[in-house]
Amino acid sequence: MFLRKSENVKKEIVTKASSTKTTIQWLISKEDDSNNFASRRFEIQAGGEVGLHQHPEEHHIYILEGEAKFINKEGETEFIAVKDDAILIPSNEFHRIKNESNDLFIFLCVIPYLK
Repeated sequence: MFLRKSENVKKEIVTKASSTKTTIQWLISKEDDSNNFASRRFEIQAGGEVGLHQHPEEHHIYILEGEAKFINKEGETEFIAVKDDAILIPSNEFHRIKNESNDLFIFLCVIPYLK
């Protein structure tokens, strides 16, 4: 068992899928001997986004702060998520997250390691 302070974890710029104004922190990962899942913290600045993409692992998302649009493959808004919302993005589902507000959007995202 161990404790990690998020303020001690390096913020990396997200560039995948033409993402903008977005950072990720790998809070818990394989490097910590976590064999089944990774926990990540994302921040999307005002006007930023995680671009349209898909991948085989599902996502479990929990919103900590702000609001953002979750957009599907067709470019349609599925919903607007806000603080304390929990979201499931199934395996291989195209998704995009866009922060059109003037505030920071912060969320936790847990993904499984695929065997």
